[in-house]
Amino acid sequence: MREIKYSGLIGLLLFLAGCIFSCSENNLSLSLNGTWHVEEHSQLYGTQHYDVQITQLDSTKIEITNFYNLGTDTYVYVLLDEATITISKQVVNGYTIQGSGTVKSDFKNIIFNFTASDGTVQDVVVAHFKR
Repeated sequence: MREIKYSGLIGLLLFLAGCIFSCSENNLSLSLNGTWHVEEHSQLYGTQHYDVQITQLDSTKIEITNFYNLGTDTYVYVLLDEATITISKQVVNGYTIQGSGTVKSDFKNIIFNFTASDGTVQDVVVAHFKR
């Protein structure tokens, strides 16, 4: 009888732990949704300030509109793995963009390091997204 109680309790604890961990993964993506203010330091263009919109597509993929200040009708797809962000190589408005970033634990700051190339010149950029 005692073994059944313990195995039931262990099963319940494992179920609850799974729910907590799966919910926290989704909360990271959900908490990134919205408008972000960007301070971007570019080797080619100096410091720029502009806004982007982040939209969650699923638990591991987000879309950023106006990335690299390319316009509100452009977007970059970004992969999210916990607090690490990967910008896979993609062409946006004639620029090849790739890099990575980190979501800070307060969910109010993201730091991106990426390159943007127009096929002739490559720009090295550090962008700080803030809410």
